[in-house]
Amino acid sequence: MSAIAINMFVVIAAIIIIYRTEPVLNRMSRCTPFMVRAAFYLLSIGAACQIVSVVTGESTSISSAIMTGGVAALLVCERRLRVLCPAQRKGRA
Repeated sequence: MSAIAINMFVVIAAIIIIYRTEPVLNRMSRCTPFMVRAAFYLLSIGAACQIVSVVTGESTSISSAIMTGGVAALLVCERRLRVLCPAQRKGRA
């Protein structure tokens, strides 16, 4: 696989990760467990760093590309994100 294809794959997967984690981070409340909060922040920061590294010209390894693609696939398939971070009801602070 060429380096350009790997980098394109990583950027697309990182965009998917950011697209899926951003609404979850916005829905988090003070009651969200720390580990869930930390996991989603680390996922979004890691995806942003992947995009920056590709844009600056660094080559991504195949193992990193596979890992990023796997995380993106898990987030696309995950249906419990609403259960882990439920939307706040109107009328509650």
